[in-house]
Amino acid sequence: MCRALRKGVLLPGAELRIGEVAKLVGMPTKTLRYYEEFGLISPSRQEGSGYRVFGWRELEQIEFIRRAKLMGLSLEQIRTLVAIAEDGAQSGVLHHLEEMLDVKLEETQRTLEELRALRESLLEYRDKVSVAEEENLCRCAERGRDEFCGCVTAATEGVTPPMMRIVRENGKSKRNAKEPCRCGCCESATEKVV
Repeated sequence: MCRALRKGVLLPGAELRIGEVAKLVGMPTKTLRYYEEFGLISPSRQEGSGYRVFGWRELEQIEFIRRAKLMGLSLEQIRTLVAIAEDGAQSGVLHHLEEMLDVKLEETQRTLEELRALRESLLEYRDKVSVAEEENLCRCAERGRDEFCGCVTAATEGVTPPMMRIVRENGKSKRNAKEPCRCGCCESATEKVV
């Protein structure tokens, strides 16, 4: 049992080496070292032998990081929150966290819209493939030496690609819009794809 623990309870003022912390929090030491290099955590001090020493505060930082990751935040976003927490401004972390979550929600909504559009296209593609099979449209066995398979082309002809199914008008998504809005603020979802 680690010297800072008694019956699974961390003793007040306890100091732990990185290996002990890793066991306690259930993370590889490699991950903790990466967090340290990235500026998410820092040991409370370093022993003369070079060992990093961590205390209760660092354990709380690791839990802070773990929970922020559960929200889908990037390590860069978490580092920003850690820096704000270090400053100690009242509600600073909560204010920034709310802003970050708003952005994350918008990103998630866009992803859901894109996935719905992809699903609609996939269903159409599958229907086209079924029809092509039923009508025995595959001519691969009959093609000449200078020709290539046309089956995929046949399955995609006439189907609106997923990214062309979403048009945004005044901040709202519209499905299957044939033309842009009259105010000129529309943007095709293809322009948003990164």
